[in-house]
Amino acid sequence: MQHHTAASTEWIIAQGIADEIAAAARPAPEPIQVVLADRAPFDALAYFRAAQQWRHETPDPREKERLSLLASTQATKYHLLLATVLDEALPVEHKHDYDTRYRALVDQHTHTLLTENEIPHQRVTSAPDSQAHAVELALQLCLNQATP
Repeated sequence: MQHHTAASTEWIIAQGIADEIAAAARPAPEPIQVVLADRAPFDALAYFRAAQQWRHETPDPREKERLSLLASTQATKYHLLLATVLDEALPVEHKHDYDTRYRALVDQHTHTLLTENEIPHQRVTSAPDSQAHAVELALQLCLNQATP
C-alpha cells in the first residue's frame, strides 16, 4: 500500500466508479435499491497521499489536483458516507503487512480530505455505541428511501 502511484490511485478510483455504476445499473426486483461500497474515491486518494508522505515525496501539484478533481466528482452520489477512525489499540490481522506509521497517515489524510472538501460524513469509532449509531443511520436511510 505504501507504493501507490498517481497511476495506481487513478485506476483504483476509476474502477470503484465503474463498479458502483455497474451495481446501480443492475435490475432490482423492487423499485428501491441500495448500493454499498467499501471504499469511496477519497479513500484511494488518502492512501496515495499517505504513501507519498511515508516515502518522503513531494506531491506533484498537477497530479494532486487532477486526482482530487476525479475523486470529488463522486462525492455527491453518497447518501451516507461512514469514515472509520483508526483505533491504534486494536490489533491488525497478521495477513496484512501494515506499518503503524502508514496506518496513522492514512487515517489522518482520510479525515483531512473529507473535512477540507466539506464532504458530509459520519465518523465511526471502535466504540460499540458509535458503530451502533452508524448502523442505525444506514437503516434509517434505507427505510426513508423505501417509504413513499
